[in-house]
Amino acid sequence: MHKIMFPVDGSTGSENAARYLIGFVRDVGALEIHMLNVQARAEDWEVKRFLREDELATMAREYSQAALASTKAILDAAGIAYTTHIEHGEVATTIARMTQALGCDQVVMGSHGRGALEGLLLGSVATKVLHLVNVPVTLVK
Repeated sequence: MHKIMFPVDGSTGSENAARYLIGFVRDVGALEIHMLNVQARAEDWEVKRFLREDELATMAREYSQAALASTKAILDAAGIAYTTHIEHGEVATTIARMTQALGCDQVVMGSHGRGALEGLLLGSVATKVLHLVNVPVTLVK
């Protein structure tokens, strides 16, 4: 079965990628979709000095759930099955690590629509993922 890594961040780009996946599933058939949200490690947050460890963990979990909510709703409404994963770390390297660990054949992710120069200057996650993974990457605008 074809395995798709589907990193999401709660953006319009992620929602558009979810809609793309619906059509892809209908065209290709059975897919195993791994929806991934990556949060910065709580230890790296500026607010860590003001919050207890359990409060940081709760905050990270809430951020992840919020980021996953809209794309989950889109895939649920279409009857598309998926598995969710929540990880902490640097976003692009975590996406690449999880893509390899889960044996994914492809990455499908939303793009924020920045131009090539702006993406290079800002170090876009999509650009980094393209360089870190050894599988095809589909960017959906």
